Amino acid sequence: MPMNATAESGAGGVRRVTLRFPAVLTYRPIAIDLVSTLIQHVEGASSDFRHELITAFGEAFNNIAIHGYRDHLDGMLELEAMLLRESITLRLLDNGREVDFGHVEPPDLASMPESGMGVFMIHALVDEVDYRAGSPNVLSLTKRTVSEKAR
Repeated sequence: MPMNATAESGAGGVRRVTLRFPAVLTYRPIAIDLVSTLIQHVEGASSDFRHELITAFGEAFNNIAIHGYRDHLDGMLELEAMLLRESITLRLLDNGREVDFGHVEPPDLASMPESGMGVFMIHALVDEVDYRAGSPNVLSLTKRTVSEKAR
């Protein structure tokens, strides 16, 4: 299965990188390595920043591969990374099943469940989460090195 990449620079130092690869779990380590490399270009990105964003991205990738494309081995995932000086936004685009976030129940943390934690973790680890169902589904994850209040 093919994997594609494009990159562009824009006004104000905005850089956009687009990656496209099969939405199957065997591509997850490659996708994580690529996102980890992109994070190196965010000013002030600490190891905690990197770990939190990689974890959120990995959970999102899992959900798309396992749930969005359940029973479909030909699903593709497009990742658009928008790199600003002190933040990064990852937009994950897929044509799999839609998610109804209104019906996602918070996990019972006292029971330490083995599944059902992904959406909870994504929201806990990044600054902004936006999801738009459709064709394609678009999940946007934004993480900043400086809080909004400090600006």
